[in-house]
Amino acid sequence: MDESQGTPTRRRFLSRTAAVGLAGVAATGGLAGCLGGDAATGGGDNDGGDAGVETPTPTPTPTGLQLETLDVGGSPGGTVPVKPAGEPALLDFFATWCAPCKPQMAELRTVQSEHPDLHMLSVSQEEDADLIRDFWVEYEGTWAVAQDTRLEAFQEYDVTRIPTMIVLDAGGEEVWRHSGLSAAEDIIEQVEEAQG
Repeated sequence: MDESQGTPTRRRFLSRTAAVGLAGVAATGGLAGCLGGDAATGGGDNDGGDAGVETPTPTPTPTGLQLETLDVGGSPGGTVPVKPAGEPALLDFFATWCAPCKPQMAELRTVQSEHPDLHMLSVSQEEDADLIRDFWVEYEGTWAVAQDTRLEAFQEYDVTRIPTMIVLDAGGEEVWRHSGLSAAEDIIEQVEEAQG
C-alpha cells in the first residue's frame, strides 16, 4: 500500500480520537508506536523494560458489546461479542497504517495456533473495509477482525494507543494491557494466567 492511502486513514483516526477526548494523548506521543517512534515497540526480550505495559483496569468490563466482523481470511463475518460471557478473551486494537501492527500479526497467529479455542478479536476503527480486508490477507489473519467505526470498543476499553492488546479473564476483568509490539510468548503467558 502506498503512503497516500495510509495518510488519510491516519488523519481520520487522529480526528476521531480527538472527538472522543483522546487528542491530548495523540499530541503527546501516545500513538508514537505507529507514528514513527519506536519506544512502544519493545518486542519480546523486554526484561524490566515495561514501558508498553499499563496497569489493568480494576473493574470488570462489559460482556454485552458486539461488533460486526469482516468475512476475510480466518474472520467469519457477522456479529460477534467483543467479550463472550464466561470466557477469557484477547482483544487487539490496531490500524492498517500502524507500523508495529504488521509484525504483531505473526505474534498473534502464534497465540491463536497455541490456543485455538481462545476468543481473539482484532478491532480497527477504520471506515474502509477494503483496507482492512487487504491488510488481513497480506498479514494472514486467522481470527476475527471487526470494524469499530463508532469507537464503541475503543471507548469501552479506554484504548488510546495503537496497537493495544488487552487480556480479559472469564469474568470480564482486565488482567493485562500492553501498548506497542508484544511477543507471542508474553501474550501467551498472560492468556494462560487469565484462563487460570
